[in-house]
Amino acid sequence: MMQDLEPMPDKTFWLFDLVDFAENELHEKGVVGKLKFEKLNVKVREELRKEDLYIGQWDLAINFRGPVDPGLSRLLDKYQKLELFELEEFQNKTLKYSLTEKGKKFKQGCEKYFSRINPNFHSALDRVHIMLSKEINKSGKELVETSEDIQKMKKEILGEKIK
Repeated sequence: MMQDLEPMPDKTFWLFDLVDFAENELHEKGVVGKLKFEKLNVKVREELRKEDLYIGQWDLAINFRGPVDPGLSRLLDKYQKLELFELEEFQNKTLKYSLTEKGKKFKQGCEKYFSRINPNFHSALDRVHIMLSKEINKSGKELVETSEDIQKMKKEILGEKIK
């Protein structure tokens, strides 16, 4: 297994990459909606897990909408306080997640680092981007309803149930 030999980025990098991808692909220039962000985060994790490209602390829990990363909101708040992420109200009803300039530089530095130390990094990045290109235009509700991974995980016990 590649993980034993080559370090891969943790979920922090993948959160930054997800938002950066959305900024480049969507007219909203970011990820709009907490549910969408949560489910895309789960989809990234599952894509990496399926390909044995990521093993680490990226635990999920279950709520009524399926799998969630229980520490995601706290983590995003920390990134916002560090001025790496911007969380702003969008159309008076939801949150939009985007990277600040500082966040973009942080992500680019991580990408440069991992591309130098892990020859498989770019194949993992490509896998995630292929999956995201298929899913990024869906709403959070569509992601919950159309994703086989998420539907399957809703039935599995992934850890604690969140009420």
